[in-house]
Amino acid sequence: MFAVAVSLTMSACGGNTPELPSADASTEVDSGADPDAGMTEVDAGQPPDAGADPADGGAPEPDAGNPPADAGAPATDPFAPQPDQSAGLTNVSADLEALLERGALEGACAAWEADPGDRQKTLLCGKSMFFYEAFGTTGVPSAIVDFLGQNLTDVVGPGWSSYGMIPDPFSTEGRPLGLAPGAPIGNAPSVAFTCASCHFGQLPDGRYAVGTANHGYDYGGQLLALMLAPTLLSPGADPADHHPDAVARVQPLTQRFESDRPLRLRFLAALLPLLGAAVPTMDAATEGHYAHWPVGTMDFLIAPLPVDDQVHTISKISSLYGIPSPDEQMQAGMRHAMLGWTGVATSLLGFLRGFVVFGGGPTAEWPDDRLRPLEQYILSLRPPENPAPPPADAVARGEVLFAAQGCLTCHSGPRGSGLELYTYEEIGTDDEMRRWLDPELDGTPCCDIPLQPDEVVTHAIKSPRLVGMWATQRFLHNGSVGSLESVLCLGAPRGGITEPAYRDAGHTYGCNLTEAERMDIVAYLLAH
Repeated sequence: MFAVAVSLTMSACGGNTPELPSADASTEVDSGADPDAGMTEVDAGQPPDAGADPADGGAPEPDAGNPPADAGAPATDPFAPQPDQSAGLTNVSADLEALLERGALEGACAAWEADPGDRQKTLLCGKSMFFYEAFGTTGVPSAIVDFLGQNLTDVVGPGWSSYGMIPDPFSTEGRPLGLAPGAPIGNAPSVAFTCASCHFGQLPDGRYAVGTANHGYDYGGQLLALMLAPTLLSPGADPADHHPDAVARVQPLTQRFESDRPLRLRFLAALLPLLGAAVPTMDAATEGHYAHWPVGTMDFLIAPLPVDDQVHTISKISSLYGIPSPDEQMQAGMRHAMLGWTGVATSLLGFLRGFVVFGGGPTAEWPDDRLRPLEQYILSLRPPENPAPPPADAVARGEVLFAAQGCLTCHSGPRGSGLELYTYEEIGTDDEMRRWLDPELDGTPCCDIPLQPDEVVTHAIKSPRLVGMWATQRFLHNGSVGSLESVLCLGAPRGGITEPAYRDAGHTYGCNLTEAERMDIVAYLLAH
């Protein structure tokens, strides 16, 4: 079976993108570096304090409009503008080649190594890593990626754009941004995911933005195209051995090959170097998960990835801009960076280390000093401004309501992030994520998953940063809600999705306000 392992991207890609939750609003927090990976919210934290252990039921379900116990008013405006730290780099632009620094990313890390004290060279190296570094993680056979990308553009789109990826204007192979050389599979070359696969995309106004959550990325569909389609085309393959919904997802590809015998023979010939290679596989149930994930979401610790936590969870891809710096974390009273939806990663560097580990990369080759340019680059990213901001009077009314209705209880940190972690009972959202890394809920990571010394499983959820909402298409940690208005119970009612991991209930804070008041809060959030 021509199945392949694919490394997870920070995020979201995932990455476990959690929201800063807190089981005990009075719990103190230490500072630390923090990124969001994964994929828009990646923050880690310690589990709730005694008395609110999510594994034991936690706090009672909240009433609509009544957030968890007040954590106090913030000392500063959570949405105060950040200073520009881009060192002149272009991170938002309608000109894709300009955003890619017109080819200057090539060789950028060699220039940084020769002059590590130069900030612009540091950030250029970090930006190069963001787009083109896979850290030696396990990848997909490049023969499959390139054959499909070059011969079936009518199905996969130029540069895999039918799956939401952005074509790389500088690629001679027609590859998308977000795929780069990975660890070989046997003797066969591979490509693996980079940060840009999930955390780079096109904004509603047509501009491109580094760090934005790519909520148009069909990760599940792409993995099935790369793994299941080749398997079904192999001699003797029986579709009945696979999940019917997954088979249906790849049917446009398989039908093209079945209708063009010479094309099929050329494809199978391109796969000959993979014969005998130890390529991972996935069972039919796992194929079904891949087939059902909404675009912009994923489970990045599931077969055929190198690390599988034996739990099906869904994380929406998170944006990476506006992550609090270590100084901001300390000033705000955060425990640490709280990256990932469950707040496990205590720093951005720690999150990047985890990306290498979970992707099966050579950790010894990526000490902190080699990861530092990418860390600094991500910390320099800022949310793109809304080109059509809401009316100023509505924004002003929404700001007052946001404070008066207790929203700052959970969103008083930098860029509206939280200071603590919360139980799922407190927030009321789908609770499958509490078993992330720990299916038995016994506090011990399963499956020999190597957490770092300062990391613990939390069974909890964080509250995310609230910037770039105008360009966000998925809400709640599992991406089950499709608009900010729906989060505030405007429009069609929520709660109709009841399948575990996909549920769209919970977080009904503010839903008891009048429609006009809720629209003002929406305006306030869309302004940042």
